[in-house]
Amino acid sequence: MSQASLNLKTWMTLGRVSNLPTVWTNTLAAALLASSAGALAPPSSLVWILLLAALSLLYLAGMLLNDLLDADWDQQHDNPRPITLGLVSRQQVRLATALLLVLAAASLLGLSRLIEQPHWLLGSATLLVGCILGYNLLHKKYANSVWLMGACRSALYLTAAASLAMPPEPIWLCAILLGVYISGLTYLARQEHRNQLISRLPLLLMLSPLALAIYAGNAWFWPVLLLWLGWLGWHYWRNLANPRQRQVRAFIGAGLAALPLFDALVLAVADQPLGSLLCALVFFLLPHFQRWIKPT
Repeated sequence: MSQASLNLKTWMTLGRVSNLPTVWTNTLAAALLASSAGALAPPSSLVWILLLAALSLLYLAGMLLNDLLDADWDQQHDNPRPITLGLVSRQQVRLATALLLVLAAASLLGLSRLIEQPHWLLGSATLLVGCILGYNLLHKKYANSVWLMGACRSALYLTAAASLAMPPEPIWLCAILLGVYISGLTYLARQEHRNQLISRLPLLLMLSPLALAIYAGNAWFWPVLLLWLGWLGWHYWRNLANPRQRQVRAFIGAGLAALPLFDALVLAVADQPLGSLLCALVFFLLPHFQRWIKPT
């Protein structure tokens, strides 16, 4: 592998780019649900571009900041991340994080000039940044900070919806269900380095998307739901059920890969079959991407 390829993979690993498509499907689902629920036209091409850019940049900044703030802990616990392996310096990561945040702010300000109610967009984006900073600063000190990670995804949903108008009521429900799912997954991730499953409560939290079944109004919803349940159930049996063959990290990767299926469920509820199908296709591609770039 050439030096340029190695450097690229290092930065992609820092940014957990294998999870980046889940940000895009979250954005797609939230915006189309807001459009459907509010009887509004979908975002214009320029709005889509700026919205996806802003949320992608904030995600990448959050991932880099996570590695930067965890570098000392990673070194003490022999956690093989790029900074502790000496593949990139802390100063480089610090500068890259600042650049990503500046670019995200510029994208959001540009987007705010294109929509009718920018205060909702800027407010939800500020909440998102606050949750990102709060989680990265607190997650090694407080176990319940996992709810801040869940809040990051909830705020992402609200920000995407706010690119059209005030987030309608269905968006708030979907944002909460997604946040609970991510919080459960993050609880598991806290024991990733020890490869332990201390409690099954996080697994129950990850079943929160089942609540969407109450609002299912078309046949497409049910095969997507069965696919989602089958995927998580199979990976639970394979990676968590047997203590002697436990692989918590592998299950977390599977849980992250299932995120586009949550968005597919949301879009099925919103009667957006093409969008739902697109999210399902992303789900099938993600595990292949995760083999190249670690998702955690």
